[in-house]
Amino acid sequence: MHHLPSPLFFLKATQHLSQHLTFEDCERLDSDAAAVPASGLPLQAVAARFDTGADGVLYFDANSIGPMPLAVVDRVRDTLDQGWSQLRRRAWNTLDWLEQPVALGRGIAPVLGCSAGDVVVGDSTTVNLYKLIRHGLHARQPRRVVVLEREVFSTNRYVAEGIAQAGLAQLRYIDRMEDLPQALSAGDVAVVALSHVDYRSSARWDMAQANACIHAAGALSLWDLSHSAGAVAIELDASGADMAVGCGYKYLCGGPGAPAFSYLHPGLADGRWPAICGWMGHADTFAFEPSYRPAGHASRLLAGTPAVLANAVFSAAADIWAQVNPALMDARHRSLTDTLIELIEQQCAPWSLTLQSPRRHAQRGGHVAWRFEHAHALAQCLCAHGVVVSARKPDSLRFGVHPLTTRHVDLWRAVQVLRQILQAGLWQDTAHAAPSV
Repeated sequence: MHHLPSPLFFLKATQHLSQHLTFEDCERLDSDAAAVPASGLPLQAVAARFDTGADGVLYFDANSIGPMPLAVVDRVRDTLDQGWSQLRRRAWNTLDWLEQPVALGRGIAPVLGCSAGDVVVGDSTTVNLYKLIRHGLHARQPRRVVVLEREVFSTNRYVAEGIAQAGLAQLRYIDRMEDLPQALSAGDVAVVALSHVDYRSSARWDMAQANACIHAAGALSLWDLSHSAGAVAIELDASGADMAVGCGYKYLCGGPGAPAFSYLHPGLADGRWPAICGWMGHADTFAFEPSYRPAGHASRLLAGTPAVLANAVFSAAADIWAQVNPALMDARHRSLTDTLIELIEQQCAPWSLTLQSPRRHAQRGGHVAWRFEHAHALAQCLCAHGVVVSARKPDSLRFGVHPLTTRHVDLWRAVQVLRQILQAGLWQDTAHAAPSV
């Protein structure tokens, strides 16, 4: 059986195989990260605020879990030592524990393209999808139809199916943008719930175009931003989006299982009750009134007690996002993913890797996907050789590129590992056949 050298061997390699894009070209592209932008921090300074991970390992899994901010350790320690250990119940008033859901929303609002008061952090993407589908159904009653993608991520479909099973909605499925006008033509649609970026191919919807089509039919839009928030430019306000959700643990770097976020357009934040009424979503939390009164704006979407420890972790990332120039972030992501596509097509042309993601950055989300018949085995083999990627059934190999921490030279080095694995056929080893997350 053939064996590759250790990952450190590849990380030290500088001799390029391509006659086109070279290692030195990638170094020059990385030097742009030191430029001082008109607003926000230089991206090189932003990258320095994240942990680099294990020595000799290249991470392309930001579409699964983002890198850890260095400030996390101190944030959690302070919460434990000062808050839990010493202040205990007094910490709810002395520290910012109760304000965290709104404060975190304020931190990530710029990269979502929305106003600070319209986004809150709490619960999971699944729970927030339920809340907002129900909110949209209530806002557009007596309409009862929810439109969603046929091949959407499983939790999105399951939530909608559960609402329909309870007799609260009817479901209608579409496969692509061209199907949307027909799905809306009957005038019975309340909510169109779309995943902004496909979790397999990374194909991205044109949010503004879809919102205009949805609004023309009198329906509301609901976007799942899990594979785009913190990676590419999002303009919730400018595009006319009505509602949005997304997880905090991918590109937003909120930590494993981090709380999700919810966005509610201010025009929908009227006196309407939320689908789940809890004391944190009450207009006066500690009044303990006998009847519920919804809080203003998106805060009405809050329900139970905030997850203080998880929010402390997320706060380290939210503080960074508040200082990031979204346009610069998007430009960096475009440069990185365009470079990755070029490198793989140059270096791995003899093998059966086919670009599955759209070639145009404006139509592409956070990751770049390649179709390969044995994608899971290849992904496992890459991980074993220090290049952490992921795969999704049936044949998607995904490189989750993070615009704040990934470097062009990392891409170059990763592609050299990929090339040698393909050349030696190492992915065929039975050790890489086991399923993975």
